[in-house]
Amino acid sequence: MELKISDNLTLKQKLDHLNTLIQDWYPDYVGFAIAMLDNDNNLYSVYRSQGYGVKFPDFIEAIHKSSRLSTLRETRSPDIIDDMTCHLPSIKHIHQTLIRKSCLSSMATPIYNKNDEFVGIMFINARIPYFFRQNLNFFNTISLIASLFINDDLNVKRSFHNIIKTILLISHHKDPETQNHLKRVAEYSRLIALYLGKRKLCNGHFIDAVYHYADMHDIGKYMIPDEILFSTNIYTPEERQIMNEHPELGYQLILKTLKQWGGITDDNLKIILNIIRHHHERFDGDGFPLKLKGEDIPLEARIVTVADVTDALLSHRPYKKPWPLSDVIKYLQEGSGKQFDPLCVEAITKNMAKASQIQNQYPDHLTDNAIKSTG
Repeated sequence: MELKISDNLTLKQKLDHLNTLIQDWYPDYVGFAIAMLDNDNNLYSVYRSQGYGVKFPDFIEAIHKSSRLSTLRETRSPDIIDDMTCHLPSIKHIHQTLIRKSCLSSMATPIYNKNDEFVGIMFINARIPYFFRQNLNFFNTISLIASLFINDDLNVKRSFHNIIKTILLISHHKDPETQNHLKRVAEYSRLIALYLGKRKLCNGHFIDAVYHYADMHDIGKYMIPDEILFSTNIYTPEERQIMNEHPELGYQLILKTLKQWGGITDDNLKIILNIIRHHHERFDGDGFPLKLKGEDIPLEARIVTVADVTDALLSHRPYKKPWPLSDVIKYLQEGSGKQFDPLCVEAITKNMAKASQIQNQYPDHLTDNAIKSTG
């Protein structure tokens, strides 16, 4: 079997193909998993081959608490456990599970991005002891290939994101303050998604995608006439109706852009378009544009809805001062199950201290013509 990878495959499809190739060559190989690093030095799973087992944790908290993982990060070299049975009885629960599955040796390799920054770890398991000592060069190559796939996926996201950022920068020339609003919404969205990821409600790829694409949610606003978009007066019913068209306008704009660009995979495309089109839906079904209800609203949109409103409440606007944290929490909780997904509300309210840190890290630079409808 040859390694033939098409550019239009998703990251999962590429890694699945790589996993199948290894299985064909090495019967004692079990599978591999890949975890990426978040801002708090924790690892979250972005891929797990079918043979690796469902017991691999979706979230590994605080990498610095694990001597193995911190050493791996510092040495930049593979870390190999030749025989897991030698670690009993102090061995961790995850390794005990692997031993029961006849996975007796393990190899972990660091993943770096194009800027030589540590971004994750690849874990590989085998059924026999000392497997990786005997096949080290091959599996070093495999980890390099997997790293290239990971980096390629990141680069595609960043390339498309840079295109959209250019559009946003041009659109925001009258409103520089909004740039930090978008950055904060992305950070809050990742905060919420990570919380849900810990509860196995989404995977690492989803978390990454939501973070990269959350700040595109309002791109349709910049197809709204300036006299409405930048108005500081209360909207008339007619003006509000025009403003409420921005999710559908943004959806159509990005759909056309993506068709012309052609560099984004279907799974990313779906997340981007769902965020743009559905971030004003309400959990009770009274939102727009499609009046979706509950879990019929895509999870990515439910996350961005809470992140967007949270930032609007915490931020200064020409027509209001920032709300105290206690009032923001109260508002979100009162809207839980009505305007907002209860789990997303739980996620942000339990992490409000981190949300406050994000707010301070990316402060507003106010102008007199800030968009009143942000949020």
